[in-house]
Amino acid sequence: MLPCNWYGMCPFGPSPNPFMRALEDEVVDDEQALRQDPPPILSNPTPSRVLFMRKELSGYPNYGNPSGNADILYTNTQGTWTFNLPAVLALVLNNARRVELVIRGALDDHYNVPESRYSMSVLFNGVRQNVPARLPFVHGRPSGQRFDNWNELVLTVTSGTARMNNRVTIRNTSNTGDGDWIAFDWIELRFFL
Repeated sequence: MLPCNWYGMCPFGPSPNPFMRALEDEVVDDEQALRQDPPPILSNPTPSRVLFMRKELSGYPNYGNPSGNADILYTNTQGTWTFNLPAVLALVLNNARRVELVIRGALDDHYNVPESRYSMSVLFNGVRQNVPARLPFVHGRPSGQRFDNWNELVLTVTSGTARMNNRVTIRNTSNTGDGDWIAFDWIELRFFL
């Protein structure tokens, strides 16, 4: 019998090299996977190519999750956040098939105010975005503590408005009292390539 120590491979039996033994075991596992009953139903699609930039907001030291912080807009107030892309991402911007603005938010914990009275407008680089009349946000729970029921508002940015320096302006247009508010945990820009 020939010696089986050339490069850790041996056609005459198990390899003395632990790495090669692991590969041999993996092949056996693959063969066993093919004989599963019932067989698994799998897919292996091309991964989506998404680049995102997120701002974790921290204006108020309560409510946000998991950071414990959030930005708050009271009724009839507005805020502006900027997303400045580094120059190296110009190629990403020019080749993006779609751009989304995602806002993670919650309504205040004033449960006596109907959720249907809360609303907001969003401008992306000065262009009004299509915000649904009924926001996906609900009153934050538990009251007076870090909320655990945040929801996301996903807006497809109007084609051609994304730039290297982007401004997101949100105005709380709710039909509520001055002390009522909408909280924002984070804001994210997603570039789909």
